[in-house]
Amino acid sequence: MRARRVTDVLRRRREELGLSVEDVAARLEISTGAYGSWERTPAQEWTDETLCALVKALEMSDQQGGWLFRLAVDRDPPPPWKTPVGASVPAPPLGPARPSGPAFPSGPARPYIPVSPSLPASPSGPAEADPAESPDPETRAYLRDYAVMMDAVPLPSVLFDRRWEVAHANPAFDALFRGIGPHPTAMPDQNFLRFVLFHPDAGTVLADRETSWCLPLLAQLESALESDDEDRVLQAIRHDIAQDPIMDAAYRCGLPHWMRAAGAAAVHHDGALRPLHHPDPRRGRTECRIVDETPASLQGRGFTRMTLVLRETRVAEPVLRRGKSHLRAVSSG
Repeated sequence: MRARRVTDVLRRRREELGLSVEDVAARLEISTGAYGSWERTPAQEWTDETLCALVKALEMSDQQGGWLFRLAVDRDPPPPWKTPVGASVPAPPLGPARPSGPAFPSGPARPYIPVSPSLPASPSGPAEADPAESPDPETRAYLRDYAVMMDAVPLPSVLFDRRWEVAHANPAFDALFRGIGPHPTAMPDQNFLRFVLFHPDAGTVLADRETSWCLPLLAQLESALESDDEDRVLQAIRHDIAQDPIMDAAYRCGLPHWMRAAGAAAVHHDGALRPLHHPDPRRGRTECRIVDETPASLQGRGFTRMTLVLRETRVAEPVLRRGKSHLRAVSSG
């Protein structure tokens, strides 16, 4: 099973880069047959040198390389290749985690065990609400008024339920993701968790997507599954993670390591600083402070409001140089 998952990760990464088996073999300076053998049946005893060469040849990030090591040989990459934990995984003191229930999973990430064989792998649209959880008329009216208030806020703000299904996104939130192309199940205004994990364009807005966005949300998903491991929507998301070799390696291998290194606080939304690539060229790469603005009346019904407070990008003011023409103008007066 482990060999097959390593095979899937190597092949998927090569295909993402648009490389052929011959291309990767040339990068590794080995024969095409040798690399083809690695990718088809990676049952040999992997060495650190071989895995480091694969990480380099397949242009993997530090996080992806760490996942490959833990998936292949069940250990961390050796120094000095490994990125220092303190340099890449900050752990600021943050507030309570929502909508995922407990603030921190109580154990290691569990293997995927489907609740029902009929569970859809990728719902084609927003999940059908449980009739027992459908908002009553008073709640619906409150949500409508709350949406009006959100629309008046100039900062990106989104309201979602405990399954990350988006109930409302304000115009500033839509503008932040205006360049995102269509996707059948992972649009930012439909299910925010699916968008972060599965949309191929998510990284164009969510900078350092793997560490800063995916891992905290994967930790929250694990916590949510501990609270309700039979929820069909959450199980569908877990199913799709299991079908994606790289994301599955991140969930099963990268997540426990990241949680040990980052600590419980890094799981939380509220107060976290997360990097962004803003579509406005005047901002470019910037940061946002995530602020949880959920009132008790919504929190009790399982909703979370998340606002992204964009940090100002300081641009150095141009230095005005006064040339000879200016001096002549002054002297002629």
